[in-house]
Amino acid sequence: MDIDWISITPQSGAAGTSPVSFQLIAENDGFEDKTIKVRAVCGDKEAVKTLVLKGKTYPVGTVFNFDYTGKVQEVTLPAGQYKLQCWGAQGGNSGSYSGTGSKGGYSEGQLTLTEPTTLYIFVGGKGASSGNGGWNGGGGSTGSSSYDSGGTYGKSYPACGGGATDIATVTSDMAYSSKRNNRSAASLLSRCIVAGGGAGGSARYTEVTTTTTSWETVANYSGGIADQASGSLLYKSFSRSVSAGETYRVINVTPTPNKYSIEFWGSGKYLSGGGTSGTAPSGADTMNIVIFYSSWTSGVGCDLQKQMTDSSSSTSSGSSNSSQQGGGISGRGTSPGTQNGGGGEFGKGKNQTATNYRYASGAGGGGWYGGGCSNSDSSTSQINASGGGSGFVNIADNAQYRPDGYTGLQLDSGETKAGNVSFPSPSGSSETGHSGNGYARITVL
Repeated sequence: MDIDWISITPQSGAAGTSPVSFQLIAENDGFEDKTIKVRAVCGDKEAVKTLVLKGKTYPVGTVFNFDYTGKVQEVTLPAGQYKLQCWGAQGGNSGSYSGTGSKGGYSEGQLTLTEPTTLYIFVGGKGASSGNGGWNGGGGSTGSSSYDSGGTYGKSYPACGGGATDIATVTSDMAYSSKRNNRSAASLLSRCIVAGGGAGGSARYTEVTTTTTSWETVANYSGGIADQASGSLLYKSFSRSVSAGETYRVINVTPTPNKYSIEFWGSGKYLSGGGTSGTAPSGADTMNIVIFYSSWTSGVGCDLQKQMTDSSSSTSSGSSNSSQQGGGISGRGTSPGTQNGGGGEFGKGKNQTATNYRYASGAGGGGWYGGGCSNSDSSTSQINASGGGSGFVNIADNAQYRPDGYTGLQLDSGETKAGNVSFPSPSGSSETGHSGNGYARITVL
């Protein structure tokens, strides 16, 4: 390699007298080592000194903490060994009836960098009760879904999924699109460690109205109803005050006529006709039993009955059991994310889009693969039919789970845990599942 020498001529001193001093001022603000050679020439004498300016390093034990900000964070690290830790975010709580969001998982691993490397940290956000999903892949939700048919009314309150926390080598725009972050495929494919987010909570309210009907005899007519005529029509009738919407029927008519029916008249005006039973229309105030006959010689008897309606309602409510945690080689729940698939998508939990179902689960949590969700009109257990997102550590044993185009750094070692078991907390103690927003930490080893 050619070296360009810079000559420095002393301004005082002479050969054989006191030495002349030179001051070299240099610094290295980057992570690469810099080499400087200094040469001194005096007549035919020459001396060369090599100086190495070391690149920036961090003392062992230095800790970089990353709390939730709703933005991509970054750090550039020199070559060395590091411990990576990620905590996934919790799913959202339901808007009513106390459905608690499921907790996030945990992943850790050891990484060796052979050259200065910039890492991008995506810290997941806790899910809300409705709207956009938790930042970094949590599924979004409508927040409520209702059903009203056949005397049954039901409403569910599904919440949003929690976001995953991960470390990657490719950054991304994180604008929301259709209730989830629109993260690039290149960034998702560069993740080397992921902690899954928990599924959103859900709750439901149900009201069932039961209506029963019966007939009550309100009058008995034992003969003596006068013959009347209307044009060529012969009939017998009686008057009774009625209200619109009331239903009546005639039974036990004697002697048996050749035809009879109920009709409703108001102020002498015919309003509607019916069969052996009928419902009074608006404006009716007089009801007539009309008996058609070709010949009649004896009195008419009958019973007049009114339909009675009795309604009763029963209500019930319930909430999800919060067992749809994120993290681990498989998230928890009915439709969790796994290492190679699951209920959601790669990096994204499934949205809950239901608006007209009685029972709707919370949205899926974000993760390596996101969790899913479901809904139903018949099964109350559907409020639990969601899943947390899976965790992932890119170690050699997990090479089979790397998708096409994967570019993530390989860890020396690592593991991922679901939110139903104990693991270290960001505070240094322990926790079973991670609550609230996600968290990340990098420690110099």
